[in-house]
Amino acid sequence: MYINKIHIQNYRNFNDFTMQFHKGLNVIVGSNNSGKTGLLYAINLLSNPAGISVDDFNKNNLLKYPKLYTDAAPSIIIEYNISHRIYEDDTTDESIIRLLPFLGIKEFDENRQQKNGSVEYNISAQIKAVYSLDNKFLEEYKKAVKNESTDFNSYLTVLNRFVENHYSWGYSNGISSTKAEQKAATEVFDIRFIGAERTSEGVRKETKREIAAFTKDSDNAAKIDKFKNDVSSELKKILSPSLTKLSSLFENEKNVIGLEKGNVSISSAIHADFSLADTYTTEVKDTKAGYTMPLQHNGLGYNNLINIYMLIKLTEVQKGRDFRILCLEEPEAHLHPAMQYKLFKYLRDLDQANDLNQQIFVTTHSSNISAVAGIDNIFMLSYNRERDPEDCCQQSLFEQFKDQDDTTCKAEAKAHLTKFLDVTRSDMLFADKVILVEGIAEKLLMPLFMEICGCPYEDEHISIVEIGGKHFNYFVELFNNNAVKKKILCITDNDFMWINKQGHLSKMSKYWGKPVPHIEKMRQRFRIDNFCICTQSLGGRTFEDEFLLENMKNHDVAETIFKKALSKTIAEYYDKYGFNIFSWIDHKKEIDKRSADTINKFLNAFLFRRDKKASHVPFYNKLIFAEMFLHYARNKKGDVALELLTDESLFNTDGTSKLIVPKYIQEGLEWLLK
Repeated sequence: MYINKIHIQNYRNFNDFTMQFHKGLNVIVGSNNSGKTGLLYAINLLSNPAGISVDDFNKNNLLKYPKLYTDAAPSIIIEYNISHRIYEDDTTDESIIRLLPFLGIKEFDENRQQKNGSVEYNISAQIKAVYSLDNKFLEEYKKAVKNESTDFNSYLTVLNRFVENHYSWGYSNGISSTKAEQKAATEVFDIRFIGAERTSEGVRKETKREIAAFTKDSDNAAKIDKFKNDVSSELKKILSPSLTKLSSLFENEKNVIGLEKGNVSISSAIHADFSLADTYTTEVKDTKAGYTMPLQHNGLGYNNLINIYMLIKLTEVQKGRDFRILCLEEPEAHLHPAMQYKLFKYLRDLDQANDLNQQIFVTTHSSNISAVAGIDNIFMLSYNRERDPEDCCQQSLFEQFKDQDDTTCKAEAKAHLTKFLDVTRSDMLFADKVILVEGIAEKLLMPLFMEICGCPYEDEHISIVEIGGKHFNYFVELFNNNAVKKKILCITDNDFMWINKQGHLSKMSKYWGKPVPHIEKMRQRFRIDNFCICTQSLGGRTFEDEFLLENMKNHDVAETIFKKALSKTIAEYYDKYGFNIFSWIDHKKEIDKRSADTINKFLNAFLFRRDKKASHVPFYNKLIFAEMFLHYARNKKGDVALELLTDESLFNTDGTSKLIVPKYIQEGLEWLLK
């Protein structure tokens, strides 16, 4: 049994929001305030309906209270769609009893099917939870709003008074709207919620403190001690099989989640010194020293790992008896990145084997988790402030990569991303905007370019992703026509052959001609508003040569850039003759013999074109040096970029950069900030 869909109205960021889920692992990613925490709380409300305040109503709707809420009080509606498969010959599955109040009349007939000689039913139940004002107080509410609410703050005061005293949860069968008891609705699932703000003491700290204080002040301390000994002995007899099984599970799999490296193991026991609030204790053993200590004495990282792991493994003790949901808010808190990776690899493997025994919802900002969770388990969430009304949007990556047009585009993209969506690249899932670049040089220099262009890199939460080639289409497919609609800027090279096989320089028209095939293909594939592709505009064919061409306007800057790529001997030759192509031709015999063939190729290409049109000579002059820079930088692009970033001569006294950003990159950044 699992929640396959939730529909949320008027709760927190959600105005009218629907989201479908998977049976096992569901990893929800998104930027801050995108609605991730609110979604977990909405799920948790199914079993734990208390705790609603005036702050939980959708603020965008409350701001419209004169129009929406003078004759009717605001309400919160959450509908849960529940899926479960039962088998006709399985008389031990009593889950159907819990679901009966929430099934449609024709549920069984419509979903009956025979498979492999047995009869099974894929049933879908609906629970509708409504948090609303008691109708008995509606007239009083309307009168109060009319008389007391002169502005938004005073309206909130009025609403808060009614929420605290006259609001409550009501439940019904979402299919037929038949009223249902709260107990029947809230006991369908056993939902456990682990919030982001947690400590080693756990959620029962206050209860344990109160009971401990009672025990110390009691005149019957000796009787209590005897009682605890007797109870402990009996509990050991009753729970011994389960405790033994748990201990065995923990011991056998301690390395699966990364505990072995920390020299700790888990054990489960009941001792005579237990408190009345905590009869079951978990101990941590130092495997090197051999001693045990209470869980709360261990570090936060290992404690969080142990607690999460125990909640997962406890389902194996009473497998199939409870319908459990585990909500994990930011499990990366207090966990080392390597431990995050190992834990979620373990969860993913269990999910793939259909052996989780529960539904798990995870919200995260961790690229370590998203990198290993698996594309099919990831959901992107965003809060779209441009919609009217404003609302959250979501996209399942499983659904995103379904090939609905009978092509192989999405299948190829998914296969590629499954291999290459690593910790660094998966950061794009959390960003508000994404810049895709081909190589390491663009990635290293892009933050500086953004600073020069006045683009607030940190404020905009822009992710810069190096894809290591021209396969932009695989990465753009993540966001192609989906609900999240992140802006994707693609900065790619306009690759073509400058110097042909005969050693001749291409014609001028080639540099501003029709885009090369891979660019044209992307523009045809991604005809969407949130995608922009930018490429060279001055005549360069790659980032490196376009970068030098743009900075040729400042001789000193261009010289510094050019010499970063050159060998010592070529740099010395440049010191003599600078960017004067004719001086290079006149003194080419002085060129180092190891470089002579390469440089002569460039010089001869220039000679081939110089007489064709005199006005083009200055351009071809710059072009040859740009090509030369590209040639020598080709195998050390990252090193050259780092040297440019750290060269103090390229910065003014006030800290600003002297570098000129290539025009096509400037245009791309302007589009990104619109």
